[in-house]
Amino acid sequence: MELEGEVETIIYENEMNSYTVARFITEGETITIVGFLPFVNIGDTIKITGEFVQHKDYGEQFKVETFKKEMPKTLDALERYLGGGSIKWVGPKTAEKIIKTFGEETIYVLEKEPDKLATIKGITNEKALDISESFVSNKEIWKIVDFLEEIGIAPSYAKKVYELYGINAVEEIKNDPYRLIDVVRGISFKTIDEAALKIGVNQDDEQRIIYGIKYGLLLATYNGHTCVLKQNLLDFTSTLLEISPSTIEIFVNQLKVKGTLVVEERDDDDWVYLREYYDAETFVAGKLIRLDNVKNRKQITKIEEKIEKQEKQADIELSEKQKEAIKAVSKNNVCVITGGPGTGKTTIIKTIIELYKKEGKKVVLCAPTRKSSKENDRNNRRTSKNIT
Repeated sequence: MELEGEVETIIYENEMNSYTVARFITEGETITIVGFLPFVNIGDTIKITGEFVQHKDYGEQFKVETFKKEMPKTLDALERYLGGGSIKWVGPKTAEKIIKTFGEETIYVLEKEPDKLATIKGITNEKALDISESFVSNKEIWKIVDFLEEIGIAPSYAKKVYELYGINAVEEIKNDPYRLIDVVRGISFKTIDEAALKIGVNQDDEQRIIYGIKYGLLLATYNGHTCVLKQNLLDFTSTLLEISPSTIEIFVNQLKVKGTLVVEERDDDDWVYLREYYDAETFVAGKLIRLDNVKNRKQITKIEEKIEKQEKQADIELSEKQKEAIKAVSKNNVCVITGGPGTGKTTIIKTIIELYKKEGKKVVLCAPTRKSSKENDRNNRRTSKNIT
């Protein structure tokens, strides 16, 4: 379903991804529209496609799938657009003066003869140029959104693309569409690849192959890996791009020479890293080795007796493996404890915390979700010494 109208008010806008809830005037009625609407402002005239949906709390809404900005078709609409806050130095009163002064020639003056704006009281020559540049820049931004729509990139990414490339974004993307993989996390390679092929990139294009390789490595990092077996990378990228593994290998070797990739041999296998992940892993490994080599100042004496006492106090019975893990933490500066769900890792952590609290030490616990660290912070406010 397609509707055309004017944005009356913006009820909500997510600054990160431009998800917007707005009141929209179309064919004499006002409706609520929702969707990703980057750079849409009060007073904008837009053409939207989508469907009406029923929200359980807010009632009927029009869910926008695609949209296209249009220049206002009446002077009243143009005045509201100019005064909507998206044009530098122009508010409702100044917008009214501009429309009254130039009427049907307003857009031409704004784009081609901005010096005429200075004839209006309150607009200096400098402000006139700023107003014109702001108006033209807004039009260029609309082109970015339209272009991304045309090549199949969702409008939710438009704001990020504009922040990175500015008003030259369309040309930048046409020159190298695969750069989007580096700058806009969340867009699949398939989407970008289809867009690139649509605008004329050849299947064996050098950039396509290079970014296909990078994508394979980035995909591995999303699953927690810093590197992949070279053969697995060649097979994956070959299937992704429909290009022979031998051709892919040529480019892997080129990227290795350039320093973009690192290929490390271990146990007769080649492992491939993106340079930044290799450097990060090397840095962390070096820090862990350094930490492991310093004097252990946190070893607990008579630890077996203290573990047994803690079991009684907490009314738990630790397995031999759990006890082994707790002793390892006491004995070593660096210790890695692994295990699947339900194997007792949380019980180990709680026991370690309690043992060290009784030793008068402060436990600092970090977690990606912060859930565990918050719980630890609540339970660990009375201690004073750090574990080193």
